[in-house]
Amino acid sequence: MKIVTNNLSSENLDRIRQIAPHIDFVVTTEAEETLREIEDADAFWGYGITPEFVRQASKLRWVQVNYVGIEALMFSELVNSDIILTNARGTTGINIAEHVMALILAFTRTLHLTIKRQMEKVWEIRPNLPVMEIAGETIGILGLGGIGLQVAKRANAFDMLVLAIDPVLTEKPEYVEGLWEPDQLHRMLQQSDFVVVCCPLTPQTKGIIGETEFRMMKETAFLINIARGKIVDQLALITALQTKEISGAGLDVTEPEPLPENNPLWEMENVIITPHHAGQSPKSASRVFHVLCENLKRFVTNQPLISVVDKTQWF
Repeated sequence: MKIVTNNLSSENLDRIRQIAPHIDFVVTTEAEETLREIEDADAFWGYGITPEFVRQASKLRWVQVNYVGIEALMFSELVNSDIILTNARGTTGINIAEHVMALILAFTRTLHLTIKRQMEKVWEIRPNLPVMEIAGETIGILGLGGIGLQVAKRANAFDMLVLAIDPVLTEKPEYVEGLWEPDQLHRMLQQSDFVVVCCPLTPQTKGIIGETEFRMMKETAFLINIARGKIVDQLALITALQTKEISGAGLDVTEPEPLPENNPLWEMENVIITPHHAGQSPKSASRVFHVLCENLKRFVTNQPLISVVDKTQWF
């Protein structure tokens, strides 16, 4: 059995070999080398997967990637194949949820304003800084997967009322007040003080938050997007902020990335932009490696893998 990888350190490779000493592990560094070695490989771990890559792989049965969003891999060659695709689902929920709460708290405690005032050496006091309390406020979470659940747990700990939309989850966690299907999105938006986008980018979610949805939201509401920029209609978001249809937006993702210098979002005081780093954490790499090790054990013993992507649904 042969496994090719272009994303594994020498230290982790030694640990992997202890789990499956009989496997032929091939580490590649160049795309051409990967394409050559994948021809007779049984599995691949890493990045750079293309239609040509899949066509070249005559024996490939399993692909493992170390990230969660897999929309870039949803080309027909892979989707229509028998190759099992696994991702890093569940490995970034903690750090991304902390990032979400940081953005919410920054808005409610006016840190997005006071940090700028600090740089200007301005001591500004009430009533120009409208602070809020999040206890008792309602948070609406679009997508209650691994990340959304972690956001919900933390929001509940802050005594927030948690509402959520999810197309798959049917059993409501005890810390979630309301769980609805996607056709109830507007219902959730109308009730939410904070709307957090945690869903994957799919054909169904692309542009799902647009002009109509912003009109449904409270004028005092904030949008937080840590998922993908294309899920939110960015022009509609800019208009909603400019016309005060909503109060602000915390964006870890934009479309495109990086955001062009002339985009008006840069200049808005009611917007916080972070450079798509909510998923970064010194602790997440070990969680990703744990998924890899667990799946390797299962693969060599013909057991069902974990974190399997439903290629028909893009998550």
